[in-house]
Amino acid sequence: MRMNVAIIIAFVVASSAFCAVDFEEVTFGFNNGYKQGKWTPLTVNLRSQNSPVPFNGELTVEVRNYNTDETIYRYATPLHLSKTDRKQKKLSIYCPKSSFHLILQLEQSDIIDQDIESSMSKNVVMHEITPPTPIANKDYFGLVLAPNGDKIQKIIDNKRLDDDGTQVHIKYLPNSRVMPTRWIAYDAVDLIIIREVSLTDQRILKQQQTALLDWVQRGGTLIVSGGSNFHFIKDSFIEQLLPVKMISEETIDKVPPILKQQFGLITSNNPFQAFKNIYFEPKHGCQTLLGTDKQIFIAKRNLGSGQVICFSFDYNTPPFSELKPGDTFWHWLLKTHGKSPRFFANKYAPFRQHEEKLHEHFLSKMPTQIPIIKLLTVILPIYLLSFGGITLYFSKKGRNVHNRNRRYWIVGLIFVIISVSIIGAARAVLPKNITTEQFSILSIYPQQKNAHMQSYVSLRAAARTKTTIPMSQNTFIHPLRMENTTKPAQFHFGSPSELREVSVEPWSPSTYIQETFFPLDMQQTPIKLENTWRITGEAAIYLGDVTLGESNLWVSDSPSQALKKLPPLEDLNEPRKTLAKILQQEGLLQYLLQQEDSRQIGKTQNRTVIIGWISQLVQDSTVNPHISANEFVSENNETLVIMSLDETDTGM
Repeated sequence: MRMNVAIIIAFVVASSAFCAVDFEEVTFGFNNGYKQGKWTPLTVNLRSQNSPVPFNGELTVEVRNYNTDETIYRYATPLHLSKTDRKQKKLSIYCPKSSFHLILQLEQSDIIDQDIESSMSKNVVMHEITPPTPIANKDYFGLVLAPNGDKIQKIIDNKRLDDDGTQVHIKYLPNSRVMPTRWIAYDAVDLIIIREVSLTDQRILKQQQTALLDWVQRGGTLIVSGGSNFHFIKDSFIEQLLPVKMISEETIDKVPPILKQQFGLITSNNPFQAFKNIYFEPKHGCQTLLGTDKQIFIAKRNLGSGQVICFSFDYNTPPFSELKPGDTFWHWLLKTHGKSPRFFANKYAPFRQHEEKLHEHFLSKMPTQIPIIKLLTVILPIYLLSFGGITLYFSKKGRNVHNRNRRYWIVGLIFVIISVSIIGAARAVLPKNITTEQFSILSIYPQQKNAHMQSYVSLRAAARTKTTIPMSQNTFIHPLRMENTTKPAQFHFGSPSELREVSVEPWSPSTYIQETFFPLDMQQTPIKLENTWRITGEAAIYLGDVTLGESNLWVSDSPSQALKKLPPLEDLNEPRKTLAKILQQEGLLQYLLQQEDSRQIGKTQNRTVIIGWISQLVQDSTVNPHISANEFVSENNETLVIMSLDETDTGM
């Protein structure tokens, strides 16, 4: 009997030891929807059940090359679970431009009992994700936040829009709780459609609202459905973003001719033609895409580089939700207004080589700017001249060949020892700083008083070393050249967030791309630009040196010039001209020159932007976290500033 009890107790103990922490559910992207070269959300649900000790450690995610299984880079986030606990971790993963897979694992720390550590290590399993085929950059990737019964996926999903094979991919968000809290998670998404959901602060958190707004400013398209959704939109955070004022909800008994034509509705006596509608009045900057002088049915406004589109009707009610009319309507809308000019330009992303050219630019500056090489250029001439002179002196003075050779080798050895000692002493005395070079594109959105900065950063050192780079919570970074990452760095998202184990060496720069959003009020933080241009459509006026926020943005005696490429090269010095040529050759800013047809009585509206240069860093700790570390020395920082304007900004 005692033997049986002992066996049962041993079985229970062993079972509890092997039931520590497990991956309950892992979701990648939005229903596996993602794009290469873009950031994608990764949600991990973890469960601790009958664990012998609480779990204290890290959740790590390795992004590996699918063909070679080599680690490209690695993410880590702290994880703490009690003995019986569930937790959810949300990460944003940068998807390489080549085939990859993900390896997730848990790393326990601070375990004293070796027996417990051994049993838990057996239970910690790795979880592997092999993503499906990515969505092409030229395709439309749309997210829909709507209740069950929404028909847009059935109407337009996987349908072709153009002769070049451009398709539409629709994915649904199950509810507002899963909406990302950071804009970077929407990086691969082209448009978001919202219909019949509560938009209160209790349902959509402030962080989620900010993430959505930041994504729109970066080029996203937000579509809001109307009709019976009047009470959902009214007094919500989205109402202030709309191009129209919502006056009242009404019922229209018959589909107006302009809607019939756009939806391809042929029947004239359909019992389902009565529909709920919202009466709109235009705000300043409203572009009417579909409507009459008395009624606006579809309107649009620009918001930064993105756009907000709203319908007066509900697209999911008859007759608009019928398959054929719906296909006709969405085909027209998405093809003409489904992407902002900035996101439409992403179709050229696979053909651009600006990242490689920027890496070559950083590499070209390496040989003469490494401190150890500077030191050698001083010591070697002294060494050669001194050694040669002394050797010549002793060769003339010496009578015996044997003595002359012996003096030669003794003197040579002494000079070698002295040279090595000088170099070693210099390296020991001189500070071991890591030098950074940075080229940034700063996009300012004065209406929302914030800005986005994308920086290309190069790191180099006097000798091979490893370092840690602190990052702000809203900063995201990935390698510029991932195929050359032999010892991948680890991106640790915690408190604080850090880029760990960064390998830096003299002969090849370590290069990264960093992105961040941060608040920026032009009234409190004036920025003085050099080589400044005001650009509207394809016409540009040179402004010279200006201060953002002043009225001189709109006053200039210079004549208008026609521009075909951006940024302009006139009056630029090095290295600005080199950087500007790279942007020109790859067409990275061509979207700024694209005109937009407002479809409003034949009028055409153009975005107006201010573009100029600064050499100093914007005084905000979140913009350039590298400088906050004492071992980093800034060598060269050039920033191209782009500020979006409309007529409401003229009085800044």
